[in-house]
Amino acid sequence: MKNSDNIFNLKVQKIEQICLFELTWGKGQRLNAQINYPPAITQLHQDWRRAYFNFYRSDNMRGRTIDGGVAKLTIDWHAELIKAETKFMYEFHRWLRSAELYEIRAQIAQASQQLSKENPETKAAVQIFLTCTPLELDRFPWEAWELSNEFATNEAIQIIRTPLNISTQAQEKRQGRTRILAILGDDTGLNFQAEKEALKSLMRIADVEFVGWQPQYTPAQVIQEISEAIADERGWDVLFFAGHSNETEMTGGELGIAPDVSISIKEIAPQLSAAKKRGLQVAIFNSCSGLSIADALIDLGFGQVVVMREPIHNSVAQGFMVRFLQGLAKHLDVYESLTEARQFLRMDKSHTYPSSYLVPSLFCHPGAELYRIRAVRWQQRLRQSIPNRLEAIALAVSLSLGFLVPVQQLLLEARVLTQSVYRNATAQIPTEEAPPVALVEIDTESIYRAGLPSTQLLPLNRSYIAKLIDSTRQLNASVVGLDFIFDTPQTDPPSADKDLGKAVSQAVDANMWLMFAAVLEENREVGANEALGINKWNWTLQGYIDAYPNYLEVPDAKQDCRKICPFPYLLSLVRLAKEEVEGLPQPQTNRQQNLRAEILDIIQKHQQPGNLSALSQWRSPFGLQPILDYSIPPKQAYQTIPAWQLIEKPDINKFPLMSKQVVLISVGSDERLGIAPGTPDRAPSPAAINYWTQQPWLTGGETLAYMIHHFLTKRLVIPIPDIWMIGIAIIIGKITVVVIKNQSRLSLSRRRQIMAGSIGAVILYGVGGLQLYISAAILLPWFLPSAVFLAYVLPAIRRNNHA
Repeated sequence: MKNSDNIFNLKVQKIEQICLFELTWGKGQRLNAQINYPPAITQLHQDWRRAYFNFYRSDNMRGRTIDGGVAKLTIDWHAELIKAETKFMYEFHRWLRSAELYEIRAQIAQASQQLSKENPETKAAVQIFLTCTPLELDRFPWEAWELSNEFATNEAIQIIRTPLNISTQAQEKRQGRTRILAILGDDTGLNFQAEKEALKSLMRIADVEFVGWQPQYTPAQVIQEISEAIADERGWDVLFFAGHSNETEMTGGELGIAPDVSISIKEIAPQLSAAKKRGLQVAIFNSCSGLSIADALIDLGFGQVVVMREPIHNSVAQGFMVRFLQGLAKHLDVYESLTEARQFLRMDKSHTYPSSYLVPSLFCHPGAELYRIRAVRWQQRLRQSIPNRLEAIALAVSLSLGFLVPVQQLLLEARVLTQSVYRNATAQIPTEEAPPVALVEIDTESIYRAGLPSTQLLPLNRSYIAKLIDSTRQLNASVVGLDFIFDTPQTDPPSADKDLGKAVSQAVDANMWLMFAAVLEENREVGANEALGINKWNWTLQGYIDAYPNYLEVPDAKQDCRKICPFPYLLSLVRLAKEEVEGLPQPQTNRQQNLRAEILDIIQKHQQPGNLSALSQWRSPFGLQPILDYSIPPKQAYQTIPAWQLIEKPDINKFPLMSKQVVLISVGSDERLGIAPGTPDRAPSPAAINYWTQQPWLTGGETLAYMIHHFLTKRLVIPIPDIWMIGIAIIIGKITVVVIKNQSRLSLSRRRQIMAGSIGAVILYGVGGLQLYISAAILLPWFLPSAVFLAYVLPAIRRNNHA
């Protein structure tokens, strides 16, 4: 609570060559003084401004233009500025020590001494709210008035400026964690790095958000972003601006928000008023000539505004603001932080930046308390957050299960199965005209019809694979992937490698993009051997097929895809590039440049919006790996074509869409085919696949087909880790427990309501998670977080009954 006896209002008004000083305080007390205005002060102040402008004149001033004469190389402006400051400040202090002002000075000093006696252990200070008119007086450095020296008082006397006209009341402070909006304007000739780092250092005690000009923004976009940010419904405590600014008479000052683009305070007054109503207290303008800005904002009802009254050099502005923000970080109030920053400029930088300490000023609404960042009482919150015995058990069990891979796999499979049932029950199955992938499977019947002996099944007869490539060529397939490893020669039959090489060459010369499979070994791909004569990397592609079960294999952000790249990802990029990139180079056997490197370079340079850019620029958020979405039925993801049909009946009318599909040639689930003897390329079907098809096995080719489908359709489902949601469940559960604890004994009906509400919240969370999975491709774990939440809340309800 403010004591009115310690708050003074001092109004200084110049009328021709007379100055009127009016001091009011307490319950109507008033002192008036009339004193001659010495003409020398105006000239000395002009001389100081001229020396100041010429010393600091450069492209690094935070203002568009600077008054003053043209600097001459023969003048030592540093010495001239020191001399001008000394003369002006001497005359300024001599005038303020005039006998006519003695009673005013004595009254302020007496209040300061009395306050010190009554509150010896506090840092309470006498506050003087100063109003000056005309603007000529407002430009003087009143903060440097040495009121304490004359009466030998060491107590703080705060000189705070306030505008002549104020039409609105100060707004109450908002609750919650401190929020700071930093607007970075036109940085032409400036550098905001020091301020950005200082603001970021506040993030441990405040939320800091940055907005402002970016090279890709139009002026309208910059204005819109700044306006929307100011009016954010969450509200702000502090508004910070760095950049160019200037005084204006009618519009409250203007801010340079982009090169050659300014916005006036009047233009954003509605947004500023909305922000003020939501709790905005302080505006800090680390820019030039801010007197009219301060007047306008205080008139809008802002609590405090920090401005520079004169143009300010970029280095001075940075040094001042770093010290000012350090004061706020120590939970000093705005005035104390400003004083520390001014003292830093005066004592530590007086030679480097002379007179700079005279420029910063604080304007304050008389009805507002000086703002400081609230200290967090973490000890009390920490004590409340410590789990009890039952909560600790629930926490330990859930975290242990959350880290066990087998448990996670089981929960994931159950979750995707539930998702399949929900998708089917709510009729939210994708309805594309045709699957984007054609999966050519070499199944048991294909082996039988081809008459392949067991000796030509592992490895598979490459002449047979050549026939499949020829058939896809006849059907105008343009992107084909081979899920086989051709790393060693094949001698049975003797012409196998030759037949395959011929089919590959003919397909490539028909502009077919062919991709061979590889496996990862020690951070390199091992796949088709060029020495076999099957292919060349100047006209074919390669990608690795290694992948974790149930997860979508995405490129490693730390690896170059030109060297190591997932097979389905690269195949999908090529398909999209053919659709979206004009003038895409075609694979031909006479090419001399590595095809993979060239196509990836072209894709990297492709900036047009579309599926290709979205996929090539996609990065996994927080390093989370997408899952395979088996809640989509297989027939929606890929079209299965038995290999025998493709060889015996390669009719384009039967397969009209193959030219637009990615064709994947792979082995089926026959146990004689696969990776190695006794190791078929298959795994037990996930529960979701079994729900759709009742098939016992899921082949490696089917897994790759799902991956290609996901990449082409941008179906990248991000699984939120159980540990994350368990943590959130603990926080929400603990908050609920604290709320229950703070209530007196609940009635039976009320306990049942809370219990039903808690269980209902868990069910609602589950249903919401199921829909979020479909709509936003985000998988929220349900079982463990829900169990932890209920383990916290239900015992608390029971304990309340026994309290």
